[in-house]
Amino acid sequence: MKNEKGTAQIAVYVGKIWKGMDRLITTMKRIFKNTMKYFRNPGEDLTDALKITVEDLNVFGDDEDEQSVIVLSGDVVEEISDKRGVSHDVKFASFDEGDVYSLFHFKDSEWTLPGTLYMADDHESANVDEIGKAYDRLRVIVQRRNYNPGSGLIRDSQFYKGYVKRKRMWKKAKVQVVPVREEIFTRNRGIIETDAITNKAVFIVGLGSGGAPIAVELAKTSVMAFYIMDGDRLEVGNVVRHLAGLSDAGRRKTKFIKQMIREKNPYANVQTFEVEASWEIYDLLCEIIRKVDLVICATDTRESKRIINKACVQEKKPLIIAGVGRRAYCGQVLIIHPFETMCYQCFLQLVPDEDKGQSSFNVESVGQVAYSDRPVQIEPGLNNDIMPTSQLVVKLAIQEMMKGKNTTLRSLDEDLVAPWYFWLNRREKGTSFENLRPLGFERDDVHVMRWYGFNIPRDPTCTECGDWVGRMSAKEGIQITKEEAELFGKDED
Repeated sequence: MKNEKGTAQIAVYVGKIWKGMDRLITTMKRIFKNTMKYFRNPGEDLTDALKITVEDLNVFGDDEDEQSVIVLSGDVVEEISDKRGVSHDVKFASFDEGDVYSLFHFKDSEWTLPGTLYMADDHESANVDEIGKAYDRLRVIVQRRNYNPGSGLIRDSQFYKGYVKRKRMWKKAKVQVVPVREEIFTRNRGIIETDAITNKAVFIVGLGSGGAPIAVELAKTSVMAFYIMDGDRLEVGNVVRHLAGLSDAGRRKTKFIKQMIREKNPYANVQTFEVEASWEIYDLLCEIIRKVDLVICATDTRESKRIINKACVQEKKPLIIAGVGRRAYCGQVLIIHPFETMCYQCFLQLVPDEDKGQSSFNVESVGQVAYSDRPVQIEPGLNNDIMPTSQLVVKLAIQEMMKGKNTTLRSLDEDLVAPWYFWLNRREKGTSFENLRPLGFERDDVHVMRWYGFNIPRDPTCTECGDWVGRMSAKEGIQITKEEAELFGKDED
């Protein structure tokens, strides 16, 4: 066994020596070639002809830094393909203590590792120590002979040279090129057509433990336009129940979710609004809602839901409202098609008690005031209990945005017809579900861990989507004109 190990080590050393000799010969050829140029043109500087580079000095060093990989977006390479002989200042994302570096766009980045991306001329032999800035940590040279822009992505690794600076020396690193725009949705085929909902826009209000995963999941489905709104910052005490981590404490939820969306789809257009939904910004809400195909409300107050509901009814845009009960013992989802199904105001008027204790979709507030207006005990697995509600919202959103598309998901149109869905995580004490029969092996009746759909009609006297004024005037025997009716609900000058 020792002899075999020794033989393997010798083979490695011989391989390095062979590569070193090959490098040495290449270097000597270059020096000889440049020297001959000097003798033919005595006016040239002999110093340049005999210049020794960092690569030349590393004759018998490791061929590559096996611990590092540099990943480039093919779109970035295409963007500089016609700008040869120019150094491009870029910033690389770094992961796992320098094990992997990535570059997916030229836009401003929060990452702090500076580097250079260089497209060499056809006959240029670019050297790592001759390009970039003194403070570079990474450098990548793209060099392909007779390459014409638009002729296709340069994917062959032989045309890329990657370098990582370690201990003041440039060490080679592997380079991988990913044609992101061509392949980002390829794996979704058979589930959702690649272009099925790329032209859809979504407005998500509330990015807590419920709203955050909804946004990220929709980013995976090929939705390309997001408007996201939340006025809160991430806190240390609630990141354990959020997609964010401890290092994200203090960040705006909107900015974090924007980053997460772009991680899944770097081509998504994400606009953020660091405010809470309120009457003060009602005009802004209506302006945003007019631009989108679907609105999702995952806020933690009844008032914010009423505001979003009113705006969606006014603009005639579909709305999904979601929430969970205290300690997430239950969850509920409303899907609203203005003037076709009940709206949130109908829901409050018809079943006023059902929303109590279920108004929150913000698990972060556990331990202070969560899910309702009462302090609650901290429980393990709260985020797990909220996931079924988030998942149903995503399912309903996909189905809504794919209306009119010929897909295998069309059969769900016959299943997802209810305007109100209810989920029960457990038989919570002090609620009407406390004495339900245990799930066990039951298949009938009401049990935990299941979704139930309820068909609740619109309220014709709804103050938002119904003829409340007409109904009330008729009830009281009062004659009222159309012009007079339109005055109800308007703000005074």
